[in-house]
Amino acid sequence: MDHHCPWVNNCVGENNQKYFVLFTMYIALISLHALIMVGFHFLHCFEEDWTKCSSFSPPTTVILLILLCFEGLLFLIFTSVMFGTQVHSICTDETGIERLKRKHQPRERRGSWKSVKETFGGDFSLNWFNPFSGPCDPEPLSDRDWVRQAASLSDTDNTETTEEQSEERKDEDSVEVTDE
Repeated sequence: MDHHCPWVNNCVGENNQKYFVLFTMYIALISLHALIMVGFHFLHCFEEDWTKCSSFSPPTTVILLILLCFEGLLFLIFTSVMFGTQVHSICTDETGIERLKRKHQPRERRGSWKSVKETFGGDFSLNWFNPFSGPCDPEPLSDRDWVRQAASLSDTDNTETTEEQSEERKDEDSVEVTDE
């Protein structure tokens, strides 16, 4: 998990990071588009007769345009920063929580391009920008892999393993898990 986002009412993590990145990118682009449209509208009103430009009086129109600019700029800055931090997190393969705590667990870091490809679903394509296409799903872990992964996590605390622990792992690998 990276963080909880009240905008999407969910935690942002590895499984939905692509969608959050696209969400922030599209909000930033829409905010930029709104600012450009407000600018064109203001120029149009400035060159034309104000009464033809808006049904409101000229001072009211100017105040509304200024408020729209403020709102668009606020959303543009906020979502651009969020977009940038998420892209940085993907490229460094480090969540925001890890960065804040400065706790680097000893794990293999992926390269930045590999992280981007895994997050957005393979080699670059237009599907990277499609919120309706998901990233490539990793192969699901089998029950035996879950046991091995849990055992390897406990080994990070104890660097030395005894022969008894090795025997226990062999026994765990031979146990079959059945769904009932």
